[in-house]
Amino acid sequence: MLFTLAFGLLQALLWAGPSLADDHALRVQDHGVTRHCPVADRIAAIGLTELRVANDPHFGPDRVFAGFASKPLLEHVGLGDAAELLLVCADGYNVPFDAAVLSRPALRAVLAIRDEALPTEGEAHWAPFRHGTQIVSFNPFYRVWASADEDEDLGTEAMPWPFQLTEIRRFDRARHFAPAQPRADAHVVVRKGFEVYAAHSSKCHRVRGVGDDVGPALDRDAGLSRSSPRRSFANTFATTRIDFHARRCRRSLRS
Repeated sequence: MLFTLAFGLLQALLWAGPSLADDHALRVQDHGVTRHCPVADRIAAIGLTELRVANDPHFGPDRVFAGFASKPLLEHVGLGDAAELLLVCADGYNVPFDAAVLSRPALRAVLAIRDEALPTEGEAHWAPFRHGTQIVSFNPFYRVWASADEDEDLGTEAMPWPFQLTEIRRFDRARHFAPAQPRADAHVVVRKGFEVYAAHSSKCHRVRGVGDDVGPALDRDAGLSRSSPRRSFANTFATTRIDFHARRCRRSLRS
């Protein structure tokens, strides 16, 4: 009798929050120091939050996700004072994020660990998702958003929806982009093109070793910023449209 009761209590504890028994951990990098924060420890410390999303860009309308409320999570892992963060994903997609967005009173953001539409007794946390030619899981984390303001546009770059998120870093924009920064005497077209790259295309592409690996590197012979002014950044990005949810860039002809 006691054994049965103890076994039942153990099962209940393991399922006190979805994924409690998982070995997933969030990596946190702060001032060059990396820490691993296990999911079970975060559940014990700050608990889980459910967030209903009216229209998720990947899974469609009316989804409910369970995970960690973003502001309490950042404070708990020591990044609550960070002005900007870098959200790092397993597939090479890394996105800078202005943490001030989290202070908007109508917004709610959750680092989700599972889709509540799936059976709670199953091991799968996410429905299979077609990403390009592959079928992927969103493990270990997926950033989701909701707003009390029905007119709020949750599809802007200020509110990214990265999946397969593995790490959050304190981000120093100036230091990060320094190797790709054009010379002080560079043509205004080059400087403008670099600004477009840093704000948008660096999420998927590299220049001088800066940026990410979802798409091909954009530089040749040490970088577009060293090319002739009229054949550099501005010419490359003036014809580029970026789909931030699908993580791909599409080239189009000038109108």
